[in-house]
Amino acid sequence: MSIKRFFAICRQRRRRMRAVSVSVVIGCTLMAGAHAQDIAARPSMFGEETEVYIGLGAGVVPRYLGSKDTRVQPIPALAVYRGILFADSVRGLGGEYLSESGFYVSSAVSYDFGRTERDSDWRPGSKRLAGLGEIKGSSTVNVLAAQMMTSSLAVNVETEFRVAGQKSRGARYRLGLESTVFDGARGTITLGANVHAADRNYNQTYFGVTQVQSQASRFARFTPKSGVHAYSLTADWGHDFKKHWTLFAAVNVMRFSGQAGDSPLVEEKTGVTGTVMLNYSF
Repeated sequence: MSIKRFFAICRQRRRRMRAVSVSVVIGCTLMAGAHAQDIAARPSMFGEETEVYIGLGAGVVPRYLGSKDTRVQPIPALAVYRGILFADSVRGLGGEYLSESGFYVSSAVSYDFGRTERDSDWRPGSKRLAGLGEIKGSSTVNVLAAQMMTSSLAVNVETEFRVAGQKSRGARYRLGLESTVFDGARGTITLGANVHAADRNYNQTYFGVTQVQSQASRFARFTPKSGVHAYSLTADWGHDFKKHWTLFAAVNVMRFSGQAGDSPLVEEKTGVTGTVMLNYSF
């Protein structure tokens, strides 16, 4: 479970407190499924009310994919939802839909900050990468589809591709399973497992080293192909302690292998990310 699903969990908790009678969608569907559940029940696709969520948190994350060093990243967040539409500082600008059979789909325009050649408090990057050049930021489109398999298990697929910015960025893909192992009146615990893959351009951009880059940096030339580059396990906990307040905590453990495992840029093959966030809804 990632921070991108935080506000949806809060919406789910809030609706329970208001005793809304809808089916529960878990895992990646919770990223917006809790909101989409109301969409399916409403006569209008554009909803009958606007929901606003604000949050403040922090994450401990690797400086870049494969870095052994970490940084503390502040996470201010604001999200506005109405019907099938949303504007979210974490997820982007987009729409979502959930069918009565438990099939969920969403699409959003977002932004990838790329990677720098220096230590940064707000962008991925490290001074260790000097000579590789900057990976420019890119506007991206993220598409997520999920299907409930049982009352506590969902399978999901996700893709993200560039629409503007870094020309060679490429596209990434994810296949995952997520299960709600505890679902109480005021909180949930969710576990997940994912396979991460990408096309050749993405793997080259984030894990590869060209001949020109090799001559300008400390790294040997490395040319990955398309395919799987990592596996990950996730665990998250969300808890309502007051009517409008929700606390969220998550841990993500990613193991680089395949096309990324042998990259000279990958110092630490197992990376851990932790996030804590407090949300207020109105």
